[in-house]
Amino acid sequence: MTTKTLSLMAAALLLTGNVYADETLEPITVVSANKTTQSVKDTTSNVTVITAEEIEENGYQTVAQAISHESGMIISKSGGMGQPASIFTRGMEGGQTLVLLDGMRLNDPSTPNGAAHLESLGTANIEQIEIIKGGQSSIWGSNASAGVINIITKTPKQGTHGSATIGYGSYNTKEVSTDIAYKDEKLMVQAMGSYLTTDGFSALAPRDAEKDAYENKTYNLKLGYVFNKNNKIDLSFNHIETDTQYDGSDVSYTPNPNDTTSYVTSEQKNYTLDYYFTYDNYSATLHANKGEYTREDYYNGQGPTFYNASTSEYSLINAYSYTQRKAVLGLEYKEIEDELSLSPQSSYINKAIFFSNLYRISDNTLLETNLRYDDYDAFSNKATYKIGLSHDHSFLEGFKISANYYTSYDAPTIYQYAPSTYVKTNPDLKPSYTKGFDITASYKKLISITYFNNKVEDYIDYESSAVWGQPGQYVNVDGESKFEGIEVAGSYTFDPYNLILSTNYTHLIKTEKYDGSDFMRRPKDVLNASLDYYTDSNMHFGINAQYIGDRTDLDYGNGAYDPITGTMIYPKVQTGNYTLWNLNFGAKIVEDLDLNINARNIFDKDYQSVYGYATEGRSVYAKIKYSF
Repeated sequence: MTTKTLSLMAAALLLTGNVYADETLEPITVVSANKTTQSVKDTTSNVTVITAEEIEENGYQTVAQAISHESGMIISKSGGMGQPASIFTRGMEGGQTLVLLDGMRLNDPSTPNGAAHLESLGTANIEQIEIIKGGQSSIWGSNASAGVINIITKTPKQGTHGSATIGYGSYNTKEVSTDIAYKDEKLMVQAMGSYLTTDGFSALAPRDAEKDAYENKTYNLKLGYVFNKNNKIDLSFNHIETDTQYDGSDVSYTPNPNDTTSYVTSEQKNYTLDYYFTYDNYSATLHANKGEYTREDYYNGQGPTFYNASTSEYSLINAYSYTQRKAVLGLEYKEIEDELSLSPQSSYINKAIFFSNLYRISDNTLLETNLRYDDYDAFSNKATYKIGLSHDHSFLEGFKISANYYTSYDAPTIYQYAPSTYVKTNPDLKPSYTKGFDITASYKKLISITYFNNKVEDYIDYESSAVWGQPGQYVNVDGESKFEGIEVAGSYTFDPYNLILSTNYTHLIKTEKYDGSDFMRRPKDVLNASLDYYTDSNMHFGINAQYIGDRTDLDYGNGAYDPITGTMIYPKVQTGNYTLWNLNFGAKIVEDLDLNINARNIFDKDYQSVYGYATEGRSVYAKIKYSF
């Protein structure tokens, strides 16, 4: 471990050490750990919850912005708002993180790695964001080898309530959102919508070369009815439309920032029905979900290239709670389909069964075991499991140690599996398989230290064709891909001064590909720190900083063809070692009327998270929210 790494770890520890707080964990509940509602304390997994208050105070406009400040979560963006955003949970690929909206899968099977479109997910009307790190395939199946992000929208309160928000900021960014809801003992109705538009800036550096505009329309509807104390039903609908200008390249792959030739439109719809039955200690949830994903891509004046995929998912989740235990049995059926292809290889069916058991060995010790079996009609079947143990030590109140060992898998996406213009079909493609573990030691909210280690077998990668101009194919490669690192996090409240100090640090010890080379765009070190001050008159002042350490990328504008291997060779470049500073202000102007002002990159740092792509300069955004 380098001297610089040790110095950063010491800085993180100093920010959280030498202080003491007699705090207890707030009663936060999550549903991502085993598909049932439970306290965040009743799982051995590493769980982080981002609240609506944190989102508003920091002015996060997208889910990508919100999660980028959490330990272990790394985001890289190819430009400004609306441009592609990649997530590397604990250094792993974007398609290995499952993203949910109220339990609805948002991962797009028509993308090359099955990742969700984080750049399209706004934060308006979000109640909380649950992040569970570590392999979760033993509960959720494919796309959860690195973890799960579950976005929970607002839940109505009793009576009629709602809010309206307007915002304006740099790059002529305009935002409007609203929600209205009614709830009584029987009926729940809620409608939420948001609209965001921005002139943006050039996706390709420099940012002032031209403007890449972006538009986002999001709608969410909820309807619920309680038949009696044992039976209720919920219906929900989510709709996202985006229109994004981006920068392509010419025939020689030279960057070409031209709005008129490269743009993409997308539409995503999710329909969900949940029926709940409870009787004494038993509960059952019947879940049905339909997801539709459509994109039209106009690249360099060509196209459009259409992408149209769908997912249909049905499950029955049975849970039984009794003394010291909670058992969950789940049955699932899922169909993934490329609706534009007539090939029989453009769809596949997944059937699964899983069992989860929480058992309190004592008041201080929790044992969590999960086992899942997935049956595919197109790929080899997979069994995954997890064993977790946590213990609260009585000799030091608030001191806790937990450990998890897990296996996970990631099935090929439709894009990887089905034939297309650019990719040849590979009927022998099979899911990749992950084995990993993490160990955490924590003391109250003061400090938490986690070590994680993941190894991926049968990694799926693109293999170029030996014939120039011919499409290649996705293959399972030999060897192991390795991801290893340390996370440190903590917070402390200075009660006499109404100050809250929070910090987290992530060090990636290893992000090694199967061939021994390093994965690109994963910074070795990331340090986040924030200081928030709250006045007695409902005002908030905050400052936060993010340090990004060494990060390697490829210069795709200066590649050379290697006639021996038949591939393009690109030189490596460094994009790390920079610090960003942001300021936040919030105030209650009058009763039910709130103001938030957020200044980003206040020192106008010129940086890149993806080489050659521009990032946001000094900017200011303001929002006014009325609630009733």
